[in-house]
Amino acid sequence: MNLPVNNPIVRNAPLEKIDLNQLFLELLERKFDGYCHLTAIGKYGFEESIIILSKGQITGLIFLISGYDIELYGKEAVLFCFNTYALPSGRVNIFGLTEDQAKLVLLFNDKIKYSLSISEKKLPFKNLNYNEKLLDDLLSKKVAKEKSSKELLNEYNLTDLTKE
Repeated sequence: MNLPVNNPIVRNAPLEKIDLNQLFLELLERKFDGYCHLTAIGKYGFEESIIILSKGQITGLIFLISGYDIELYGKEAVLFCFNTYALPSGRVNIFGLTEDQAKLVLLFNDKIKYSLSISEKKLPFKNLNYNEKLLDDLLSKKVAKEKSSKELLNEYNLTDLTKE
């Protein structure tokens, strides 16, 4: 998915130096239109979390792990996006959009839509802990487990090559 990058607000800010709750409250106060793009190294490589904002409220989500061709959107991406924000380090980029651009991004990418309101009482980044099991479950079919020599021979019906 191509998102406009012509109006960078923040470039490569270290995640560990950002108070996420304060950042998103400030974006809400400013009625920000745009998106936050976090890239971090998780258990299985680079994780990308993209949170689309319209008037400071979360309106869309995208989660990617490129090495495994994982792409999750909208409701499916929520837990994974927030999980990425719980990593100890990463780089945050924030890009501003016009109100019309924000609407068009959602209009032409219906699958990313998911509304999550932010307020002083409802902060999405409170007490986050990175959950490796969440990713283990997601990638269980894609991550090759190591097989013993005997298992490999059995798989290809070559058991007569083993010594008994």
